[in-house]
Amino acid sequence: MLDIDLPAPTAAIRDLLVIRGIVPALAMLNDRTPYRFTAIYKLNGEVMHAAHAFDRDSEYRTWLKVVPLGKSFCQYAIEQGEFVTSHASEDRRLTSRPYAGMVESYYGRLLTRECGTPYGTFIHFDLEPRSIPTEEIHFLREVIPQFIDYLE
Repeated sequence: MLDIDLPAPTAAIRDLLVIRGIVPALAMLNDRTPYRFTAIYKLNGEVMHAAHAFDRDSEYRTWLKVVPLGKSFCQYAIEQGEFVTSHASEDRRLTSRPYAGMVESYYGRLLTRECGTPYGTFIHFDLEPRSIPTEEIHFLREVIPQFIDYLE
């Protein structure tokens, strides 16, 4: 992966955004987790578009590029500001959902523009059950806002 030796991970993400751009910064954040995918999805009406994505297996599929908001876990991140499920098919909060997706684990955080309107979401996700440590969630809360300055 990326060999960056900086004292603070937050500064490393900031510097990577400046020097190399969004996808390398997503790759660095992905490397800190077991998730296969890390992405930024842009909200456009009732659809989420993959604005930037990193696939650990380098097999980024077209089915990930556009997702109806109502069939995406992003709807919960947008509503609540943050949403996490480690095993969606066993998550009691999701038993009444009218769809069965392929995504089994998800961490998402709302991205907002400076004026406060939603841009979309930053997400880690996988087709397999995965979990994210609380410390990593705290770290992501710090670094995710840095991405908004690099998004159209």
